[in-house]
Amino acid sequence: MAVPEDKTLGRGLYPSPTEALKKVCSEYEYWSGNLTETSLQMSYALIAANWIVFGSLNGILGNFWAKASLLMVILALATNIIGTWLLSEALRKRVAYGESDEARWKEEFDKYSKISCPWPFTESIDGIGRWMRIIKATFTLVAGVLLIIGAIAR
Repeated sequence: MAVPEDKTLGRGLYPSPTEALKKVCSEYEYWSGNLTETSLQMSYALIAANWIVFGSLNGILGNFWAKASLLMVILALATNIIGTWLLSEALRKRVAYGESDEARWKEEFDKYSKISCPWPFTESIDGIGRWMRIIKATFTLVAGVLLIIGAIAR
């Protein structure tokens, strides 16, 4: 009696391109969310580290590097709030758009599902998300570098 051939052998880790894409999407969502959590935690840690290294408010205010570090933390936190607000509003509008005309939403799905584009999101939503990731990472890392420079220069 012959053993049925397993068509999935030799095809790799994922049984289909759709499953592979789902995995990439889930990892993207995980890591971009992790960036948000990590940058927020790092911002709090940098505030505490500046306080520890420079001893007091006067110590911080008397050191250019400490002030610059805290300014970057404040900018990171402020842009995070602004970006979150902009993104949540854009997504709220997108939900309303999708719910307001099911036929149009299906038509767009059929049109855009076969090409590379941000649909079901928009270019604006995609752009806000991209810039928020850049800002969160960059501002937080710069704040840390400024703290280190200040501690060494002290």
